[in-house]
Amino acid sequence: MYKRLFVLVPVIALVIGVSSFAEPVGVFENTQDVGAPPGIGSTIYEGFVWKGDVLTEQYLITAGGHDIWDNSDDFHYAYNTVSGDVRVSANFNWIARSNDWAKYGVMLRETATGPSVHYSMLDRKDQAYAGLQGRASTGGGSSEFGTAGLATGAPKAKALAVQRVTVGGLTFVEGLADFGDNKGWQSRAVKLVFGLPDEILAGVCVTSHDNTQLVQARAWNVAYEANPSLVGNLPFVTVPASAALAAPPSQVSGFKIRALKPLVTDGWNAAGMDELLDTGLYKGLPAMPGSEGTRVEPLVNLYDTGGRGYFSAANGYPDQTFPGIDPLEVPAADPAGGDDDGNFACEVLGCIQLTKGLHIIGACHDDDIYIKIGGVLVGSKNTWDGGDKTDFTFQVEADGYYNLRVRFLEIGGGAYLELHEVMLDGTRILLNDVANGGSAVFAPAQ
Repeated sequence: MYKRLFVLVPVIALVIGVSSFAEPVGVFENTQDVGAPPGIGSTIYEGFVWKGDVLTEQYLITAGGHDIWDNSDDFHYAYNTVSGDVRVSANFNWIARSNDWAKYGVMLRETATGPSVHYSMLDRKDQAYAGLQGRASTGGGSSEFGTAGLATGAPKAKALAVQRVTVGGLTFVEGLADFGDNKGWQSRAVKLVFGLPDEILAGVCVTSHDNTQLVQARAWNVAYEANPSLVGNLPFVTVPASAALAAPPSQVSGFKIRALKPLVTDGWNAAGMDELLDTGLYKGLPAMPGSEGTRVEPLVNLYDTGGRGYFSAANGYPDQTFPGIDPLEVPAADPAGGDDDGNFACEVLGCIQLTKGLHIIGACHDDDIYIKIGGVLVGSKNTWDGGDKTDFTFQVEADGYYNLRVRFLEIGGGAYLELHEVMLDGTRILLNDVANGGSAVFAPAQ
């Protein structure tokens, strides 16, 4: 339920609307600038207005700020403190806006600081976006989750909502949009999240996307709803019991890892990756001489250059090289070694022991990743624009051993691949780190 602070607001505060100092305004407990936007953002309560045949409370919001993105946000926020499962929703329109990337929307946020964790349903570009965005760790990068952008000619969102819903002990955040087509709320994305505290902030947000400009937007029909249900489907697939093996193909603990480079790179993409890994050829040409390597490793913590995942020498898990890609750097005392290898493919094979029920495989990857369990694609992610940390949730119908196949595409820039599993409490353990509770993995038979 959300907490309301009932305070009689002086009439003068409603008239001038200067509310950048955590003042209550209308339905909101607090309104303030977050981060370091220039000027003074404000939320003005405009009272009850008619919207069609509905009488609703309306707010005029003025905001500056570079964006709600990157590692820290600058925007104006009107919000309440809430706890438990909750949905916050509102209608919006622009009054004045100079930048097509200015955003308004509804937000769930851990704190009222710029680098805070948040999950927000935002719109921009004349209401032609309606996407779920967020930051999963304080000071971390920002991401789009699921559906983003509307097809040309598609209806524009009339209202936005974001909600936190607990299912089976897991926490999901869902972005919703109402397109005014009498279909009600439609799910735009469902995101599994970890570590979001019970008590959070929920409200409406506006940013100008330009530190030299201010924008204005109106919000109305602001509503808070406790204990909502998911509108969309849970974001995971089921691995059938028929895919289970009676026993692993070998008793060798670990993964078979193979990597190789194409001789030519024209059109290099996921289809080319599959062609090279399946046939050893790309565009009819063999792999680059000397680039192919195969080895068995107990863990998958591969690194060439760029960012890093959750595991490294700093916490007792030194990085490994991609086999064959850096032949002069084996053993992996210093992956990267001053170079930056682009345009290669990597495949990880194994047999993983899983129990019946829900599982989450986490992958730190740059660029693309495709994960199959028992022949079922349980998750894939294209990150051609940079690395990512992605959690793939799936359900297993029966206890057993399941073939694991991971394919990784490197295009350019950073290159790394780390495979771990996520416990329901958010703890992360590298796959096959059995000593610390990880699921056992067995290498393919030789």
